[in-house]
Amino acid sequence: MLSHFPVFDSWDEVYINKNLATWDRVSQIDKFLSKVTEYKIDDKPEVKYRIWEVEKKKMTYFSVVFPSEYDEGKNIYLKDIISEEIGIKFCIALMKKIIDTQIENPEDEKIIIMSQVYFPNINKQ
Repeated sequence: MLSHFPVFDSWDEVYINKNLATWDRVSQIDKFLSKVTEYKIDDKPEVKYRIWEVEKKKMTYFSVVFPSEYDEGKNIYLKDIISEEIGIKFCIALMKKIIDTQIENPEDEKIIIMSQVYFPNINKQ
């Protein structure tokens, strides 16, 4: 979102809404936000991730919280989806993953991103 809308001064100000996402035409951001409001894992609109930094032997745990609604007049703030510190770290890890797979092709990965595995919650009656 930051690359699409570089008009914000801080992480807490960054928002998207249906009007911005469909400014010129329906975009990938609009398609994503339209679908993601429907997804829930155990009734929670979030996906949990872990980033393993091999050289530091450090694991970072975090969640990406999806918006519960995506309507014309509703602003969705980036700070409500992911915190600034984790958001920047996640973006860097994703960029590193792309560089590794597309350009460098290292034998051993330095950063490993893992997402939550979903097992449905089965209600016993």
